[in-house]
Amino acid sequence: MEDFNALYYKRPCIAEFDAEVTACTTCKNGYLIELSQTAFYPEGGGQPADQGVLRLQDQTELQVLDVQSRDEHVLHKTEAPLSVGTWVHGEIDKVRRMDYTEAHSGEHIISGLIHRHFGFENVGFHMGEDVTTIDISGVLSWDALMEIEREANDIIRQDVPVEESFPDAQERESLSYRSKKELTGTVRIITIPGADVCACCGTHVLRTGEIGIIKCISLIHYKKGVRIELLCGRRALLYFQRLLDQSLEISHQLSVKPLETAAAVEKLQDDELKLQQHMHEMVDRYFERKMVQMEREKTILIDFEQGIDRNSCRKFCDHLVKESMAPTCAVLTTGEKDTGVWYYTICSSVTNLRNLSRMINQNLDGRGGGSPEMIQGSFRADKEEIRNVLSGIFEAETEE
Repeated sequence: MEDFNALYYKRPCIAEFDAEVTACTTCKNGYLIELSQTAFYPEGGGQPADQGVLRLQDQTELQVLDVQSRDEHVLHKTEAPLSVGTWVHGEIDKVRRMDYTEAHSGEHIISGLIHRHFGFENVGFHMGEDVTTIDISGVLSWDALMEIEREANDIIRQDVPVEESFPDAQERESLSYRSKKELTGTVRIITIPGADVCACCGTHVLRTGEIGIIKCISLIHYKKGVRIELLCGRRALLYFQRLLDQSLEISHQLSVKPLETAAAVEKLQDDELKLQQHMHEMVDRYFERKMVQMEREKTILIDFEQGIDRNSCRKFCDHLVKESMAPTCAVLTTGEKDTGVWYYTICSSVTNLRNLSRMINQNLDGRGGGSPEMIQGSFRADKEEIRNVLSGIFEAETEE
């Protein structure tokens, strides 16, 4: 059962408090300290624990690494012990607390509106260091989610109160509220007029205007429903600032206005596609002219290229075999960047290449494979070594 008289409930915005140490026990990698009162929120209800410090009278500070609630006892994990009776001044990380408080209240608004409009349940909820995720039991479209987001931000602008109540079991029977499980004992209901009524043990803003803004940033299919990523308040503003910084940098590099970057990138992609098509045509013409100058070979034809893409080399190798330039052909390229690796394609009309693949790779520090008609991969060897090894292997195959 939650202690709803704790400072983090009675005074949600509290950042500092004084308390007496009432117990201290050891735990793995630290100590668990209990206080006469606390503003440190213990992990629960999908909300991470507060962090901060316990300051002694001599100004010594103990970092509060984690806070957990066990059997109505709030346990503060620290690296060092404190004696019972010691007075401490607690200071929570207020920015972290407000980030999670804004996120928790924002999540209630989004989940509540989805439930009101579509009847879907929130079946999973996680507040991370970067984003908040909500798992919804049904499928929503992005357009529908954007309508929910607009309504949620309207409720924020209206600055309605976030109400807290503790109805008894009889009152709850006539009350419609969201809850993931059957509840007994003292139940805390958070009501956001026009948006949500939900059982909750987390920290919340006093009025919706304190959230500032809600922004949903992704929607994916997850299990039988969807997973939503959203940002609230300060985190949303920081996200928008990063987006703006990137947009301004991109617009500067493209020499266009920030709102024209999408069209400029689309033009760049079209230009790149046309350039690639032109390059492929030039490579095809290059290989056509090169093949005219080649002499036919009885066993294997080996061709080394520089900076030509592997796909074009594969097509050329296949074409050489089909044109009977040799029973087996090998085309190798360094790729666009010369890294000391030769990328190979070997095609054959007479030899089962799959059977030879391992032996070829072993002799040339290579890796790769393929089908009986074609193998592909890479060698870490010089041109002369490659030529000698391939010639020797395929000449031996021809003699057999």
